Amino acid sequence: MSALIDARPEWADKDAFEADRERILRYGTSIGMTTEELFRITDPDEILGLWTEAAARDAEV
Repeated sequence: MSALIDARPEWADKDAFEADRERILRYGTSIGMTTEELFRITDPDEILGLWTEAAARDAEV
């Protein structure tokens, strides 16, 4: 978790992290990943990548 907080300091706030985690989960399932697959991800780079993709997708809308 510390690597994630280093990359996104606002994730030190539980509410901010939970909101972005929901965004990641919605995005992941929209591209065909299961919630089980998403919950197994532990690599900070992969988590940040999903967050970046989800944020970019939200910006397009």
